Amino acid sequence: MDIFASTERLNVDSKSRCQISSREPGGGGINVARNLRRMGLDVMAVFPAGGFTGELLTQLLKRDSLPFQRIPIAHETTQNMGLAETESGRQFHLVFPGAKLQESEWQQCLSSISAIEPAPEYLVISGSLPTGVPVDFFARIAALAKERGIRLVLDVSGKPLQLALETGVYLVKLNREDFSALGYSGSDDYPSRLDALAAMAAKGYADIMVLTLGPGGALLATREGENLHAAPPPVEVVSHVGAGDSFVSVMLARLCRGSSVKKAFRYGVAAAAAAISTEGNQLYDLDLVERIYARMQTPGSNPGSNPGSNPESN
Repeated sequence: MDIFASTERLNVDSKSRCQISSREPGGGGINVARNLRRMGLDVMAVFPAGGFTGELLTQLLKRDSLPFQRIPIAHETTQNMGLAETESGRQFHLVFPGAKLQESEWQQCLSSISAIEPAPEYLVISGSLPTGVPVDFFARIAALAKERGIRLVLDVSGKPLQLALETGVYLVKLNREDFSALGYSGSDDYPSRLDALAAMAAKGYADIMVLTLGPGGALLATREGENLHAAPPPVEVVSHVGAGDSFVSVMLARLCRGSSVKKAFRYGVAAAAAAISTEGNQLYDLDLVERIYARMQTPGSNPGSNPGSNPESN
């Protein structure tokens, strides 16, 4: 669950009085599923949930009419918070460890994915690995996806990510920490990072590799040799919660509808910019994505569209 709140200022060693603005179903996979559903795609969310928070999550998803399969667990589902400090304009995203899973519970997650019929065209795995789940869990899912002919999309991190990439996936979205964990220790300029990302794609980690760079946009490299840097126009930051999930949602929706990889990627960059400029963890204003995308296409509005350029050094 995601709680969104605001306070005038955060006080040290005294109370900071907050106002809750909303509660939303959360978690990477659920965020992506809700966005894709809103964009007209058929989806099924599979997730573990337990306790009072898990029941609230379930009821909110029912109200949202999202098709889902809940795996009951013994431990309480986590609540995270997006907190805005209105006096300074600063944003804080407070993230807590996910609920611990027992072996029977994470095994049920695998079994549920394996049993879905017909096999989905895409499977999105997003979020951190809960305590109690083996480090090769995502690699097991990657192998399962290959067996069933499912295109696997990964937005995870750490050692579980590395093991899954050794199996090979369809699309992976990395952040800078993930990129460093995969062995990158070079310069921060765009061409150097793009060359390294392309080398990872050529190694077979993924058919499509995306590296997000915050305000700098994102880099794209594919096994087919397509490389690109795209950056959004400046937007006012309202909330960072769900920005990466919005990127994945819109890029995947575009791929499902036959867009080229480069066009889908640019739409993902626009979606992330739209997400950080709106409250909550969802893309409710899809027209805003279109407007930002249109501004990215204006000649000269996207200094990073040429992989050889380096606006970070300007």
